[in-house]
Amino acid sequence: MSHTSTPALGSDLATQLRTATPEDTGRLVPFINRAFARDNYFKRTERTNAEQVAEYLQKGTFLLKEDGDGLLGLIYIELRDNGHGYIGMVAVDPGWQSMGTGRELMKAGEQLCRDHDCRLIEISVIDLRPELLAWYQRQGYKIVGEAPYIRPEVLILPCHFILMEKELRSTNQER
Repeated sequence: MSHTSTPALGSDLATQLRTATPEDTGRLVPFINRAFARDNYFKRTERTNAEQVAEYLQKGTFLLKEDGDGLLGLIYIELRDNGHGYIGMVAVDPGWQSMGTGRELMKAGEQLCRDHDCRLIEISVIDLRPELLAWYQRQGYKIVGEAPYIRPEVLILPCHFILMEKELRSTNQER
């Protein structure tokens, strides 16, 4: 079930974070595509499909934020052999955007990386979303480079990735 309305301000809904399983794929694909619908101005296809989500589940982890009515948001985390973590595909139900859900998911993803002794987190942000770059910078991420978009054949507008990183500190060093 998807959320169709914005929660009331001050509402105190019980939510939980959990790890996705392959059985969640059928829910994740439409959720991700709906959450990223705003970005469809630069591509000719949907953000993801079942095959891609299955590949992500084999390489990494999706953390899901849910309430009694369904999925509110998700984040993809990949633990890499070099002591780095990768965070991507942060998706929030449109009715729950700008309410702290993305920040909560990022904190949970960072903690998962920290729990697995990652020293650094890497993210890639489309250059067409300067407001996202600013948001990630406020979360402590720094721009470290650029990379070409991985599927240029689906682009309507030219774009590239802005590569960002954040050094992790142990939990007792966090603010």
